[in-house]
Amino acid sequence: MNFDLDANPDLPAADGAAVPAEHVRGAQSVRRALQLLRRVAKCNDDGIKLADLVRAEGLDRATTYRLMTCLVEEQFVDRDSEHLYRLGPEAVLLGSLLPQPTPLLRRFVPMMKRVGRIGGDTTFLMMRQGDFVYCAHREEGSSPIKILTTGIGQRRLIGTGTGGTAVLALMDDAEIAATFARNAAAYAEHGIGVDRLRAMGMACREQGCCVVFDSFGEVGVAGFGIAFRMSDHGMGAVSIATLTARFGFERQHKMRQLIATELRGLGLHG
Repeated sequence: MNFDLDANPDLPAADGAAVPAEHVRGAQSVRRALQLLRRVAKCNDDGIKLADLVRAEGLDRATTYRLMTCLVEEQFVDRDSEHLYRLGPEAVLLGSLLPQPTPLLRRFVPMMKRVGRIGGDTTFLMMRQGDFVYCAHREEGSSPIKILTTGIGQRRLIGTGTGGTAVLALMDDAEIAATFARNAAAYAEHGIGVDRLRAMGMACREQGCCVVFDSFGEVGVAGFGIAFRMSDHGMGAVSIATLTARFGFERQHKMRQLIATELRGLGLHG
């Protein structure tokens, strides 16, 4: 069963009210520059040429060149000798200036507390970082039995752990294969081949979630997670860890509904 976590087209206003995107005036150049920056990020491994940016984003060449030149001058984008654009140091360093992912926590902690209170289980926020996911936050549930499989700040290779496996649902086969190729030795240590990794991604896409039992070296532990997108390229997952013995079909369905509803409330989609 798939859950469509519909995106919310409204933008937050300063007072917390929603302001429809079409009401924001005078921001066209900013939007176009951010659109180009996201495209560069998506193609960062191989780089992308100006002509491909023009084609992909539907902007005219002069506008695209002007905006990209500005991004290069401000060091949000680098342009190499082969005229390929990649992310620059400012794009990479800006987020690292925060002592912790405060904007993420403001957005996710209230919903994670609700999931932990209602479901009783430890709830994890896993965010994609290249070929890995890292634990941005963890909320212990109301149950007296705490399953603490991942600590805040811990990284796991995509396809290992519940949240990291759930994220595979948002990746196509080519991206999964490329991730495997870069980390073949590490996947071998987990007993995961490229065909299994693709199959895990397909299963998560078909189910709309990730469900694991007694896996990833955690005997007696079950995991459940739903992946989400933030904008075009940001990926993450909200997952829970519980005891296998208490995670039957009825409870799986309850947690699926609960987490999916909470993600919808944040305007996030898979």
